[in-house]
Amino acid sequence: MRYLLSLLAALSLCGALQAQQASWTTAPTLPGEGHWVLRETATLAWHEPSPGERRRSSMLSSRLSYGLDGERAVFLDLPARGLGRDRGPSLGDVAVGWKWRFHAQNTGPVDTTRMSLSLGATLPSGAERSTSGEVVPFADLAWMSISGRLGLGTSLTLEGGGDPYRRPLWADETGELNMRFAAAAVWRIDPVRYSSSLQAATYACVELISNAKADDLDGESELLLAPGLLYEAPSFAAELSYALPLHSDELESRPELDGALLFGLRFLW
Repeated sequence: MRYLLSLLAALSLCGALQAQQASWTTAPTLPGEGHWVLRETATLAWHEPSPGERRRSSMLSSRLSYGLDGERAVFLDLPARGLGRDRGPSLGDVAVGWKWRFHAQNTGPVDTTRMSLSLGATLPSGAERSTSGEVVPFADLAWMSISGRLGLGTSLTLEGGGDPYRRPLWADETGELNMRFAAAAVWRIDPVRYSSSLQAATYACVELISNAKADDLDGESELLLAPGLLYEAPSFAAELSYALPLHSDELESRPELDGALLFGLRFLW
């Protein structure tokens, strides 16, 4: 019994990391009261702007989250695009938001079901070629369930509506209202069973990501499959994922995605 109580206490402190959090699917996790989580992701993507042409893009994104009361948090997203180019990186539109975990049911030391709602907006702070030029709101609804070694999660995001980026690379940079749906399955490879002390864990992940115009679901859309690996320790985590295109339909306002490699680090304090 004492082991269960100590593990639950540790998990409540490190819940943002020990939660089988996938790379592309929003998870209903947030820092504990008075704690911070920093997530750094580097994404290298390959696109086809036109038939026979292939272009590489890169982006470094930082999200800093602060826990208000254990159920609510605020966050700031800071993206930098075009890393490694001769003319240097450019700042993208900064996002600010508020996250509320409105449901949490823990049925065991690790087993849990959670849901969260995030609301926020991107601000017209980016460089000329990497900005929408106006405030653009977004909303995100996330669900996650962990049972034993298996974690399942889904998220639904509505965003967009501003002026299009001059060089759009992602679905939410086209100036249209975009709907993004993602689903994840995360399997704990090691340890098979947790010991009496909180320890690191390694997971295999697979995700499905879909982007579509929210006001025309039969119009532009794409479907991606993303296998990956996740390593979560009590105070940090590392992730690696590669998104592969499965299907795309009538892409006109943004380049065709050939693949995207994501590497991420998370830190809790």
